[in-house]
Parts: sequence; structure tokens; C-alpha cells
Amino acid sequence: MNNFIEIDTLPVYDLQSELITMLNDGKIYWSKHNQICINSLPTDPDNFLAGSGSLQYNWSDGPVITQDGSEKYILEKIETPKKETDFSVLCSAFKGTFFEDIYNKLTSQYCVGRIRLMKSKPKTCLSWHTDSSPRIHYPLKTQEGCFMVINDEIKHMELNTWYWTKTTQTHTAFNASKEDRIHLVVSVMEKSTKDKLCYR
Repeated sequence: MNNFIEIDTLPVYDLQSELITMLNDGKIYWSKHNQICINSLPTDPDNFLAGSGSLQYNWSDGPVITQDGSEKYILEKIETPKKETDFSVLCSAFKGTFFEDIYNKLTSQYCVGRIRLMKSKPKTCLSWHTDSSPRIHYPLKTQEGCFMVINDEIKHMELNTWYWTKTTQTHTAFNASKEDRIHLVVSVMEKSTKDKLCYR
């Protein structure tokens, strides 16, 4: 199967403590999608929310009630979507932090798109979906009951460990615990350069 591959070439930091400090200081806050993007658009380098949520679909309207009384999401495509590669500068809030070190290391080794902090609330699950590119995951906060599923492979990703995940395959993630789960999630682009690793 091997939908989850550990990476040992990236530094390990206590990013959870750094995140808590930044949240408590009011330097950053979670979007309505429970995301914070550490990189942004060159034209908007202070906006750590610009890359939160879907780049393709509008999830903000919520589910509609169908005739039989059940809920269903009817998603509209965003008219002029941004691209992953548009997010090419570190957000100013993260300068001088461990996140800047991580950003520099990631961009030196990989062709990256958005690099997001993603929070899963207790007792929640994502839709069954595919992404347009693989993702690298780094759990900042996780505990028993937090899993990712790719095809028929299920994995609890360990705290402060880097994983290459084959999210171009059908997948989901769920938090069956009673606490938040927080991962740093990196979109890795297909286009490669001579010195950087992209698709494996």
C-alpha cells in the first residue's frame, strides 16, 4: 500500500508551542475553515487567511435541506480560482519563528503550494475526496482516535513526524477524540525543478 511514507530530511520542531504563543499574542487566528496559511500571495503578504479553504469550491453556504428532509452540499465552483503556486511568499506574521525555518527548508527541497495549519475539531470527519497533488503532513497536536484513511489504508500519524501522503488517491481524515487535532499540511506540486523533489 505505502500511502504514507515517513520523511526524515526535514527538521523537527515543537510547532505546537510556537502556534499557541502566536494565537495567544493575537498575531494569527483561525479562519472559519479552521485553517491558517503560513504562505500567501506576493500582493497580500500579511494575509494568513488568503489560502484557507478550497481554491476550487465555495463551501461557505453550508448544506441545503432536500425534499426528503436530509442535508446535501451543492457546491458552486469559484469563478476565478487562485492556484496553489500563487501562494509564494511567507506571511509576515511567521517571520522570525520556527515556521519560517520550516518554510525555508520545505521550499528548498520541494515545489510547494499552500502550507497550511489545519485544525480538526473533536468528533468530525472530512468528505471522501481526492486532491490535485500529494500532501506532506506534520502533526503538531494529535492523540488516540485521530486517523487518516487513503483508499483502504488507515494511519494514525505520530506527533512531530513528517509524512508524505498520496492524497491524489481517494481519502478522508477523522478526529474521533475529544480534543482538537492540528496538522501542518503542505501541497506538493507536480512541476519539478532540477534540484527539488516533487511527485515521487
